[in-house]
Amino acid sequence: MTTAAASCDLSYRHAWNILREAESFFGQPVTEMERGRGARLTALGAVLLQTSQRVEARLHTQMESLTMELNSEVHRVLADHIEAVPIFATHGYAVALIPEHLHGFQAEMHYHGPEDALRGLRSGNCKIAGFNMPLHHRIPAQQQRYPAYLRAGEVNVLQFIKRQQGLMVSSDNRAAIAGLVDLQNSELRFINRQPRSGTRELLDQLLDEAGIAHSAVRGYDNHEYTHSAVAAHVATGMAEVGFGVKAAATRFDLEFIPVTEDRYFWAYHTENENDPEIRAFKEMLASSAYQDEINQLPGYQCDHCGEPIQASELLS
Repeated sequence: MTTAAASCDLSYRHAWNILREAESFFGQPVTEMERGRGARLTALGAVLLQTSQRVEARLHTQMESLTMELNSEVHRVLADHIEAVPIFATHGYAVALIPEHLHGFQAEMHYHGPEDALRGLRSGNCKIAGFNMPLHHRIPAQQQRYPAYLRAGEVNVLQFIKRQQGLMVSSDNRAAIAGLVDLQNSELRFINRQPRSGTRELLDQLLDEAGIAHSAVRGYDNHEYTHSAVAAHVATGMAEVGFGVKAAATRFDLEFIPVTEDRYFWAYHTENENDPEIRAFKEMLASSAYQDEINQLPGYQCDHCGEPIQASELLS
């Protein structure tokens, strides 16, 4: 109990008060004392913890976006109505670190699928767009659609990170899942990412290459909107397996079975090359403090972070 309270940054006494309030509300104990082992959760306590994890994972991205929007509104007032710079990006653990490391301008983060982010850049709704693509595979739909968003001479692209993608299963892996082929097991419940997300498009390509019909995967049409939400779904027993990044699996104490990698990039209009916001963004990408924190994320690696790359290399 002492360790649990400390991990939540609570005093031992305050932690117990919270538990007692929960027991009073539900009329049942949420913990029980076990001789020689201290306190452990009851069945009710375990369900409450799992529910809290699911809620936090599912709503975290929306709350993060709302926080950024409200923060921008406050800064506009305090800074004499200085406009925040909109950034559209696919959500991820490294992207979520940006507000802590970006200096020189106020960013307003909006989370979208990769194509929607690039579409926002083309339409002028954002100044910087983040998108991800597979490292070892080519997705035909991306190869067909992305050239319109990444025209040479109009858009510059910066490299960012590599990250491991794979299967997330319970820590004991009772179902003995070893790879994508096991998703065809009708006894396994799968949790997917939402349509149009980069991870969903990557999984679809992997299934197609393996000759696995989407209809053969039980739960294929069930989806969550973040890697954390997928991991929480598995961690709380609502599914036996999900697909996403290693960092999410580690966060929820799941076993991770690596399948492939993807890469993340940033794009901006060439005409904005010398804008102070673009310079500040590049400085952040080159920052050792930012890169060090990214490299500490399980399965993440800075991949020539901040260095330019020709769009033609991504689309060949």
